[in-house]
Amino acid sequence: MNADRARLRADLLFTVVLLVVFAGALVLARQWGFRASLVPTLVSSVGIALTAVHLVLVLSGRGRASAAPAAADPEIEEHDPAHVFATAGAAHWRSSLAWLAAFLVAVPVVGLVATTVAFSAAYLRLGAKAGWRFSAIYAVALGLVLWLVFGELLAIPLPEGVFA
Repeated sequence: MNADRARLRADLLFTVVLLVVFAGALVLARQWGFRASLVPTLVSSVGIALTAVHLVLVLSGRGRASAAPAAADPEIEEHDPAHVFATAGAAHWRSSLAWLAAFLVAVPVVGLVATTVAFSAAYLRLGAKAGWRFSAIYAVALGLVLWLVFGELLAIPLPEGVFA
């Protein structure tokens, strides 16, 4: 029961923090022009709505996921998101948050497209243990799609970094 209470407290805290982040993003996005704020406003609005629904589910007791190990249920797959989140250890969480923090620090310095290419290749190779070929192809494709869709097609200015 104590583990369930700790999990509920952590879920509640994370949900509230996420709600504050989405609300802050919405406030910041509303200060931009219409075209520049369109995607961030849409994403943060959907994020607020889904996080609010999750908050209601957590507070009502319906949002608690079972953290049963995969061996107990043969139908649970190793890469199932519910299983991954329930069984990830503290070291894995620290590593993931470090990758995210480094990405967010690198974007204003290097630029969004270059950071996305570099970090997706590095994370896939070092974090997910994917092969170099797959990592490189995925990273370049992701960078091209990001640049083409947002930079060229939608003409949304992307952070270019201090070296641009």
